[in-house]
Amino acid sequence: MLDGVDFVARAGEATAIVGPSGCGKSTLLDVLAGLRIPDSGEADPGGDVALMPQGDALMPWLTMRDNVAMGARLGGVPRAEAVGRADAAIAALGLARFGDHYPHALSGGMRQRAALARTMLAGRATWLLDEPFGALDALTRSEMHDVLRELRANEHPTILLVTHDVAEAVALCDRILVAGPRPMRIVDDISVDGGDPAATASAVLTSLRQAGALA
Repeated sequence: MLDGVDFVARAGEATAIVGPSGCGKSTLLDVLAGLRIPDSGEADPGGDVALMPQGDALMPWLTMRDNVAMGARLGGVPRAEAVGRADAAIAALGLARFGDHYPHALSGGMRQRAALARTMLAGRATWLLDEPFGALDALTRSEMHDVLRELRANEHPTILLVTHDVAEAVALCDRILVAGPRPMRIVDDISVDGGDPAATASAVLTSLRQAGALA
């Protein structure tokens, strides 16, 4: 599913990968997270990573607090300290009143906030985000963009974001890698340099079209 994918993400940089469904974007994140072993080549994420899969992947039998604390617990933090960090993260995201709620009682946006907080508390320098906001409505997605920007400003992670939303990639990232159809290959590397967002989005769409990823 991957065909000579070759790129380097700089520390602290947010990089989006945009491409057609089924081309191998999620597979790439799995390889970087160590969940799949490549048949050839090397994948070096530059240290430990935290993977946020599609959807929030919250454990339904755990409260929001315990779900968020799981990130720190997996990083080796003792339970009491992990819960304290979770409460602080939940409060910072405006969810202090919902720490004792179970996932079924939370809105989609609340669940995604909790998933991002769990990713942050894992203490990893690199965050792999696989379509984290794809299932949200437009208003909630916009709110989650603000949350991610704030977390990025505070935590300074290196981010690799898989998304189908070109506008989202332009709004959240410093750089966009355009992936061609399966097997995945990188066909363009576009900088988001603070210029005209519409022009950047147009360049991405042109690359997708030229690669045969758009009808």
